[in-house]
Amino acid sequence: SLLAEQYFSSVKNRNLDALCALYVADAILVLPDGRELCGVEAIREMYRGLFATQAPSPKPINVVVGATSVAAELEIHLPNGMVRRTANFFHLDGEGLIKRLSIYARNS
Repeated sequence: SLLAEQYFSSVKNRNLDALCALYVADAILVLPDGRELCGVEAIREMYRGLFATQAPSPKPINVVVGATSVAAELEIHLPNGMVRRTANFFHLDGEGLIKRLSIYARNS
C-alpha cells in the first residue's frame, strides 16, 4: 500500500509535515494504551513528543490491503535496542487519507 509506505517512511524520517498530510483534518488516532487523539493537530503534537524522545524505526512484516483499509504488523526498533511489536489498522476515506488509525501493541 502506497499509504502505508508513506506513513512508515515519514515516521522513520521523523517528517511531521509529511506524516500529518496523510490524515484527514478530523482524524482519530487510537494509541495502544486506549487513549484517542482527535484531530490532526492533536495527532501532530503526539508525534512531535514521540520524535523528540525516540527515533522509532518501524519495519512492516505483513501488510494486508483492503478497499478502504490497511492492516500492518510491525516490528519497531528503538534506539536502545528494544523491539516492539504492534499492529496498525488504517481506515481510509474516499481520497485514501487516514480517518482512523488504531495501534495495538503486543506484550512480549
